[in-house]
Amino acid sequence: MFSVIRLSHTCLIVLLCLSLGGCSKSDSQAESLSTAPMEQTARPNILWIVAEDISPFFGCYGNPDADTPNLDAYAERSHVFLNAFSTAPICAPSRSTLATGIYATTLGTQNLRSSVPIPESVTPMAKVFGENGYWTALRNKTDYNFDPDGLYDYWKDDTRPWLNCPEDTPFFSFMNLGSTHEGSGNRPDRAAPALARLAKDRFHNPETINLPPYYPDTPEMRRIWARYHDLLSVWDQDVQEVLDDLEADGRADDTIVFLMADHGLGLPRYKRWLYKTGIHVPLIIHIPEKFRDFSPGGKRSSKEEAIVSYLDLPPTALNLAGITPPKNMQGSSILSKGAQSIKKRDYIFAARDRADDMYDLSRAVYDGRYLYIRHYMSHLPPIQEGYIFSTEEKESLMELHRVHDAGEDSDISLRLWSERPVEELYDLKNDPQELNNLADNKSLTKEKDRLAKKLRHWILETRDSGFLPEPEMHRRAQAAGLTPYEMMQDNSLYPLEDILSAAEEASLRTGSGLQLFNSEDPAVRYWAVMSVIMAKRKTPAMEELLIEAVLDPNDIVRTAAAEGLGRMGREDIAVTVFEKLLDETEPNLGLFVARSLAISIDDVRPIEAKIRATRERYLAPPGSARPWKDFLYSAFSTWALEWSLVKSELNEFSDFKGL
Repeated sequence: MFSVIRLSHTCLIVLLCLSLGGCSKSDSQAESLSTAPMEQTARPNILWIVAEDISPFFGCYGNPDADTPNLDAYAERSHVFLNAFSTAPICAPSRSTLATGIYATTLGTQNLRSSVPIPESVTPMAKVFGENGYWTALRNKTDYNFDPDGLYDYWKDDTRPWLNCPEDTPFFSFMNLGSTHEGSGNRPDRAAPALARLAKDRFHNPETINLPPYYPDTPEMRRIWARYHDLLSVWDQDVQEVLDDLEADGRADDTIVFLMADHGLGLPRYKRWLYKTGIHVPLIIHIPEKFRDFSPGGKRSSKEEAIVSYLDLPPTALNLAGITPPKNMQGSSILSKGAQSIKKRDYIFAARDRADDMYDLSRAVYDGRYLYIRHYMSHLPPIQEGYIFSTEEKESLMELHRVHDAGEDSDISLRLWSERPVEELYDLKNDPQELNNLADNKSLTKEKDRLAKKLRHWILETRDSGFLPEPEMHRRAQAAGLTPYEMMQDNSLYPLEDILSAAEEASLRTGSGLQLFNSEDPAVRYWAVMSVIMAKRKTPAMEELLIEAVLDPNDIVRTAAAEGLGRMGREDIAVTVFEKLLDETEPNLGLFVARSLAISIDDVRPIEAKIRATRERYLAPPGSARPWKDFLYSAFSTWALEWSLVKSELNEFSDFKGL
């Protein structure tokens, strides 16, 4: 996923083509350049400064514990978007959307982490900039879930990339400043280098900090919460250093700056959660005087209440540069030349799918007041079993486990460990902490039904790939010789409405989806098996279906059936099926099998040797930087396999490095 990018001369070639008129351009280039409303020499530089894992906990957003004087001062001469939202509560799918202007669920890039091919018809934003005369730069990570090779002219750990930009050429820079990542937020050793840059009088007092009500009020939890606010103060400093350099280098007056984060805070109930806490993000856009025509109403600064989706930021950046966004970008620019206000949305949408080795499937819609969440795997608790939520490295999880094991949870914090309802509905006007689920409130049935209908329409309209199990998505695409994105546009290959209906039926957890097993589509049969798993009970008909399903010709159906039998207490059959499935070498399928095994079999001693042999396939040679061949399927499959050994008290491994 991560590779070295060589300095490219693409932007110089485009300049020569424009000046000499002797080079041919692609249709997309010609369309974009011909519609540019500004001369190339007058086009702004675009600088995106992106934080990792933070919520809008700045003073300019009204946070009482904020110590962010630099950001607050910058906000006074910028446009602060009070209701900006990521499209996912975790980095890779969110960044995939930021890179392309297309929902990750449409591209098939919604699972963290993954490696998904995208077609030539999808042009990432950086490439569009490059094709239209811009010099492009990236600092640190991409994490787009697709191959970023060739997208940027300059890719280095450099906070002044513009010094390398050719003269008289505008630049687009995607700059990651990562001092706030969950690794630092959850581990003092990882936080120490960043916190060493913070003056002692700026550290937050754990005793007086405002702790959210969904956390147990313990000294340790307060210390962790205070440390994260300290890291936000470090990010405030880091941003100011970049802005100072921009000014000192004479680029500030020519550069439109976006300040943002990839998703919410890197703590439980934020990152990976589909609540507002996980997707509400800071967004500050600074527009210099010479480009004031793009400011809402021509104002120097403003606080914008309208809801904004990250889906709209790529077309916004391109529009500011005078470039027509590709037609398959699904958002639209929120800023337009001469407009009196930003373009408003009625709804934003977000998705949660696999994160690391833990599968999930939830979707959300928000209209500015009500947040509606639909869980299609509600049998899984928010904190699932496994390494990423274990007590191995993250201090926040250590403390939550300690409180839970001691039986000291409050009614609110207990929800972190409990199965979720199929539907959740929150009135954020009256319940900003999202504590009271109103999905069963009859007085709000009309609102809930409206949002549920809107969400379903969005799933169908955007061709949401999440209702195909991840390995099945790749299998179908490869069999058709297509990318997942292309495959999903073909209803004969991906009959989404049929599969969605099956998922909806199964997720009701009544066990009424057994008849779905008669379908010719293996994805529908998979949801029939999930209907049994999610019902969490055993009947002769359910057991008979699972025994039949372990003989299914489709690997996904067989794997789910083995998981169901394990959960049902028929480990005698399940372990035999898993033993054969562990021979599968396709990475997506290997992870799916390993995780299903880990969460359904309590005693894996009968197949311990096979598990250990499978684990060896995923390990890197001795002396490698990390234990695994890659920090994708190999790492996550290893975590799942080792977890199955932990449950059986057979594990002696200590090389977990999940953060």
